[in-house]
Amino acid sequence: MTDTATARRTLVKNSSRVSEIVRTLAKYGFASWTVGVPDKYETLLGQFSTPELLDMSDGERVRMICLDLGVTFIKIGQILSTRTDLVGKDVAAALTTLQGDVPPDPPDVVRSTVETELGRPIEELFATFDDKPLGSASIAQVHAATLRDGTKVVLKVQHPGIREVIEEDLDILEALAVLAADKDPDLALYRPVEIVEQLRRSLLAETDLTLEGNNLNRFRANFSDEPDIVIPEPHMDLTSKRVLTMSLMAGDRLSSVIDDLGPDGEAFMHRGADVYVEMIFRDGLFHADPHPGNIYVIDDATKVGILDFGKVGRIDEDMQDLIDDVVVAALVHDSDGVTSAIIAMCDPPPTLDRSALRRDLTAWMGRYASGSFGDADVGGALDAADEVLRKHRLFVPPDVALLGRTLAQLQGMLAETGYDISIAEVLRPYGSMIASKRFAPKRMLRHAKRTAKGWEHLADTFPGDVSAILQGIKSGRIEVPLSVDGLDRNVNRLVYAALAAALFTGSARLWASRVPPRVGDISIPGAIGTVSAGLFAVRLLRSSRRAGGIG
Repeated sequence: MTDTATARRTLVKNSSRVSEIVRTLAKYGFASWTVGVPDKYETLLGQFSTPELLDMSDGERVRMICLDLGVTFIKIGQILSTRTDLVGKDVAAALTTLQGDVPPDPPDVVRSTVETELGRPIEELFATFDDKPLGSASIAQVHAATLRDGTKVVLKVQHPGIREVIEEDLDILEALAVLAADKDPDLALYRPVEIVEQLRRSLLAETDLTLEGNNLNRFRANFSDEPDIVIPEPHMDLTSKRVLTMSLMAGDRLSSVIDDLGPDGEAFMHRGADVYVEMIFRDGLFHADPHPGNIYVIDDATKVGILDFGKVGRIDEDMQDLIDDVVVAALVHDSDGVTSAIIAMCDPPPTLDRSALRRDLTAWMGRYASGSFGDADVGGALDAADEVLRKHRLFVPPDVALLGRTLAQLQGMLAETGYDISIAEVLRPYGSMIASKRFAPKRMLRHAKRTAKGWEHLADTFPGDVSAILQGIKSGRIEVPLSVDGLDRNVNRLVYAALAAALFTGSARLWASRVPPRVGDISIPGAIGTVSAGLFAVRLLRSSRRAGGIG
């Protein structure tokens, strides 16, 4: 959906649901959020306003809106609880308590879903199947069962029609975002359509249970060498988009025994926190919902079990590099480095005032990065950073925001246990991990490739760009109030300089990374490239001297 005409047709098509959304927003005093809705809905705003509800906090009113509007908005609220940079600290805090518990589906509906999805009668698939659910949430409910070979499993069974409801609501939200952005240029700077698209990807991923099964397999592979970490095994032959079958988790939920762990509890909690640091900074794939209901205490607290991998975060290598850059630059109070890394991470608006951002980040570093990494107030630093980002209309990628929220949740869970463990203490080894990663051959080679591609692109486009500029000058579209002699020669020198710099940078990294073939520890490609870059530089210097020097 890209145009307002399509957006209006979508709202007409779903007019009943649109009216319900508008009424609910008005009821809780958020009529201003309906900017851009067609005139026919504006008459609803005054009719359904409820003054007594305005005494509630903004966060509580937003939470109630999500509950009143059902599954889509409950899930959106849960996602937005991780986006302090979008909704602010108070609203995000209120949304963290948002739960989507719903009445379970009748047994005949559940059985029909399982048999339709898996293609066989339940009696053929399982030795036993418990019609009474273990729990029911907004997307699915969970049932205990036993495989034909006696293996105990649980089935996650999606409620009927959930995906269709979510898609319809997201279509409405996207239409409202298109109209609002068209009507309010200031609101458009917040990219509401892009935000809705991000929500769409996240929500629809949660409705495909095969993705959760694949996530389980990836996490099990990542921790295959750590026997004290237990992750359920998916049975993919008994899994579909609406049904997930996985092994039963033994042990007790941390939420049930958190007050009875005794002297073994501190080691258990520290190990559990270490696991999350490994997920985030070692694997780039992390479980994004660390609360006591998803953590299991197994074999007298000697093993940590983790459940519910429907919500996960992924940090690719390039984004991990940028996160590392922010941390390292902050620790050495390099405000330019932090600013550059943040801008590269956030896709800034055209109106960004870089100097103002740099001043705010300098103040942030002065408060939160004055000590060692392990002594940092991680929760406070993240909240303050979100305030800076919101001020400058910078929005971090969803998975980076999810990473921050996961660390904040982890910090809260550690505090809840009462043990003397801080998230900063758990993160302390990450400082040395960054240093070792930054000089790892794999990272340096990847950076060299990225740099070389950038210079290659510049070399490819530079002549065409210069030609376009010269044509503009020749035709009078571009006015240059000075006389330039020997322009072609100067352009050639500039291209030579660009190529020499690219060749030198890439070759030096190949040399440092000892890329084969090698003679001893010397990379032959790196050595050849470095010598060639030197020859380029010598030629440039000679050319400059013949032309009268460089300045």
